[in-house]
Amino acid sequence: MASSSVSLAEPPPFKQFTNELNGTLGCKYSKMTPADESDGRLYGCIAGKAETAKVFVNENKKTGKTLNMKLIWNDWFKDIGYGIHADKADATRFINVLGKRLSPEITAQMLKAFEGNAPATFSTDAWNVKYTYERGPAIDERMLVFTPK
Repeated sequence: MASSSVSLAEPPPFKQFTNELNGTLGCKYSKMTPADESDGRLYGCIAGKAETAKVFVNENKKTGKTLNMKLIWNDWFKDIGYGIHADKADATRFINVLGKRLSPEITAQMLKAFEGNAPATFSTDAWNVKYTYERGPAIDERMLVFTPK
């Protein structure tokens, strides 16, 4: 997204934000889960041959704005048929797309953190970003959580 009408000085409107993301993320599957009695809508995007690169956007039900966004890569370090580190290119592409859209000044830092296993936090004028890593028996979960300020 070279430019956007969404102001990043505040949490972006959920519907506009997810419509824009859906057009640029290149999802294999995307879905909008309706709001329920306690939570707002949930946008989900899944990419990759092994379907391990994912983006989820949560809506603040009270305001209709974006509550947060999570980029998750279930990084297989054991080969179960898709190869080791399946869908890494898709997860990296997600970081680049989201970084360009939300946080260009910290994209390189996010990419570097995503390669490692140490937790990290980043901040821009509009977003707080937290990277977490959890080791599993065959999958490493690598996650960036973007929370509007």
